[in-house]
Amino acid sequence: MTFLERRRSTWKSSALHPHQALFHATLIATVGGNVRSLIPVRRGTSKEPLKAFELSHESMIKHITRIYRDACGTDWKLSRAKFVAFLKETQGLENVDMLEHETYTFQEFFQVWSSIDEAWSAVRKLRKDENPADRPISNYFISSSHNTYLEGNQLSSNSSSLPYRIVLKDGCRCIEIDVWNGSTSRATSRSPIPGHRRHISTASLPRAAVETYESVKQAVSGRSHSRSPSVNSPLNSPPLPTTDSTESRITLDPMEVDKRPVHSRDSSRSNVRRGEPVVHHHGTMTSTVGFREVCQAIAQTAFVKNDLPIIVSLEVGADREQQELMVQIMKEEWAGLLLDKPFDHLHPHDRQPRLDEIKNKILIKVKRVHEAALEAEVERGRSLQISSSLHSKPPICDALAALAIYTHSEHFDHVKSLASRTPSHIFSLSEAHFLTLAGDAMSLRTMIDHNRDFFMRIYPKGLRVDSSNPDPSFHWRRGVQMVAMNWQKTDEGMMVNEAMFANTNGWVLKPTGYLSDGVQSMPLKTMDLRITILAGLYLPMTADRKQSGVGMVGDKKFRPLVKVELLTDKPTKSTDWNRETPPSETQHPTWGKHATALEFLNVTNVVPELSFIK
Repeated sequence: MTFLERRRSTWKSSALHPHQALFHATLIATVGGNVRSLIPVRRGTSKEPLKAFELSHESMIKHITRIYRDACGTDWKLSRAKFVAFLKETQGLENVDMLEHETYTFQEFFQVWSSIDEAWSAVRKLRKDENPADRPISNYFISSSHNTYLEGNQLSSNSSSLPYRIVLKDGCRCIEIDVWNGSTSRATSRSPIPGHRRHISTASLPRAAVETYESVKQAVSGRSHSRSPSVNSPLNSPPLPTTDSTESRITLDPMEVDKRPVHSRDSSRSNVRRGEPVVHHHGTMTSTVGFREVCQAIAQTAFVKNDLPIIVSLEVGADREQQELMVQIMKEEWAGLLLDKPFDHLHPHDRQPRLDEIKNKILIKVKRVHEAALEAEVERGRSLQISSSLHSKPPICDALAALAIYTHSEHFDHVKSLASRTPSHIFSLSEAHFLTLAGDAMSLRTMIDHNRDFFMRIYPKGLRVDSSNPDPSFHWRRGVQMVAMNWQKTDEGMMVNEAMFANTNGWVLKPTGYLSDGVQSMPLKTMDLRITILAGLYLPMTADRKQSGVGMVGDKKFRPLVKVELLTDKPTKSTDWNRETPPSETQHPTWGKHATALEFLNVTNVVPELSFIK
């Protein structure tokens, strides 16, 4: 069971209230008997553990004091033996070697307890034995990004190399680059083949849709936007790490994109070398960024603190000459990192590499479009009444196709395609197509069987022009390794993705029943879960709230409550797995000594590793 960690709302710095800069906002609760901090929302630049003085408000002290007294029993001070019992039996800690004294006062007890992240935080780091790197690469879930180059919406936002730097530093291991012919002007930086469109399932929207979007945007541009702090407010999270002061001023929140100065839309054009390929969302009003600049950003940030491999998903609309130039640029900028030939001991047709065999390597995923596949796509486009010119799509040149060694894109036409047994193949489906297949029991079984041994990637449907996201856990529970997310927007889907990969390097071993080890039975469990919210401290308040005192009193009219949702497959559509506390008061709320537990009882068919609490 994983708690959703919300660490980002926009990719920019946000101002702090002067009384909040020294503190961490936190919320404590009992979760299945453990006393935990439910994902501290860190404020300011401090990354130090919680300190006892930071929880000196009475709303916290009375609860923590009661915990201390219960642990002491009849003793005046907490003995080392009872402290060990508390950490092991109540908090589930295995290593308690940090306890050196024979007795502990209340202050000493809490100082030690709160400094042990594993004993305090609701999210703990995976042990090495829980996430080994010795399995075939299709045995892992991979943190993935869709249209990584975009800073905002899918129709008119800025294209930049900056998002690659940010997502890679934040653990993303599968990124996307859409490459087109370079030119000296934006007006002609499109496919050299007139009328060309991208793959129809992610095709650019018709011009009418773009015009409709622009008209709506203009109609509301003068209005102020009301945003829920639970989704888009920078109050709830710290800025992501940035490489310089310019990056810290850039936001990828779609609601903020249009507020930037106009010159920022073309800020990267000066870095595009004449005649070299460019990156942008074809058929839209997004700006361009140079392919070389993107490659440089990837090389500079990919393996700074993370040695696990990166998969680069290429969508190619460039012609043959530009494709050959792409290969040259990748070999130049990724020298020593690009996997450009098979290992001597590992032929792509024999097996997949293990994760530990390709550390610090960049793998290329590129589509190989054959004539038969083109005919099928054109026919499907006609049946959907979608105009297509796929016959004119540039074929992938041999030099570029040769880089797709252990991760090549293969056309998915029908559920029968799942019979493919080439170890390196990857099927890419839109979320809408996947939902249709998952709705058929026989197709679903075939798809899950396929995904135990081979790769599948899901990307957002084309109608998500606001860069919203699907629920990735739905796809993970059906074995999909790569669910490409719009990192440009922090919504529920992106929060689930962050929870999945929290405290990892972007590759997470699948649970039993999803692996290529021959075990097909999934360990579904029935769960009883009780969460009791005890108190909160320094909850971020909206800017219009009047602060009183020195940040310890707060606004008594502020009435916070805690909503808890269980995210796992529902037995029926009407099943409600939402619970909430009654409202409390001020930014330091308490729900009393006998707070009511939020209960999720007799929840069946649960895969603990793929279930989440929000």
